[in-house]
Formats: sequence, structure tokens, C-alpha cells
Amino acid sequence: MKSNLFTKIYEKYYNDVFRIVFHYTLNRFDSEDIVQFTFIKLYKNISKFHEPNEDVKKWLFRVAINHAKNHLISPWKSKSNLQEDLKLFGMEEKESTLFYDLKQIAKIYRTTLYLYYFEGYNIKEIAKILNTTESNIKQRLKRGKEKLKMEIESGVK
Repeated sequence: MKSNLFTKIYEKYYNDVFRIVFHYTLNRFDSEDIVQFTFIKLYKNISKFHEPNEDVKKWLFRVAINHAKNHLISPWKSKSNLQEDLKLFGMEEKESTLFYDLKQIAKIYRTTLYLYYFEGYNIKEIAKILNTTESNIKQRLKRGKEKLKMEIESGVK
């Protein structure tokens, strides 16, 4: 039963967890390692969950984001070719241009924008995932959109 639930959760949320981690690390190999760590932690804590639902996804995101943050301050952080990673994910030129613009803004804004626009979380849910206040999330969304707009406009000129 334990492994069956784990398999369902893994299959349902692997890609979501990978995408959020990739927005932090901007590196495929580091992201894969962090996602693996996240799911190992899930396996050890599977008794806390009864079905693959939004609570599990939020928990996975919180674990993955915390581990990604720790990884980024680690002196062992590795480098990879971002262009090659984007090709592996099948990103088209237009998507990769937006990705590069998004990459130029601070990760606190990048992650908040991603959770809001791509994952569809509301402000209250994002605040819980990122362990901060709702007003802080509102401010990050506002500033993130402004910074992204400036990045896009500077690339158009």
C-alpha cells in the first residue's frame, strides 16, 4: 500500500516538482538530484499522506524549494550549459527568450511568478509554500512583473 501511494504521487507530481526546482537551479542535473532527494524524503514520510492531492503537492514544493535554496549556497554547486538544457526540454525560441528574460530577475520573484501563473496557486497558498506573508507575496508579484516587463522591453530595443 505504501509503495502504491508513493508511485501514484511520484507519477502525478514529478514534472511539477522538477519544473519548480529548475526555476531555482537553472541546471538540469542539479534539479534531478534535488527532485530525487525530495521524493526520498516523501517516501520516508509517506505515512503522513493518504492520497495524491494538493496538500502533497504543496509539501513536495516546500521540501524541494528548501533543498534548492540550500543547494544554491553550497560551494559544490555545479554548472551546466543552459542552452543545451532548454533544447533537451524542447523549448522553442520564443519560450526560451521568455525563459532567459525570466532568468534575469531575482529568484524570489521568478519563483513567485511561476507558482502564480504556471501552477495556478493563489496568494495565500504561495505564502504557505514559501513560508512568508501574503502581503510579501503580493509585493513579489507586483515587483516581479515590473522587473520582467523591464527585461522584456530591454531585449526588444
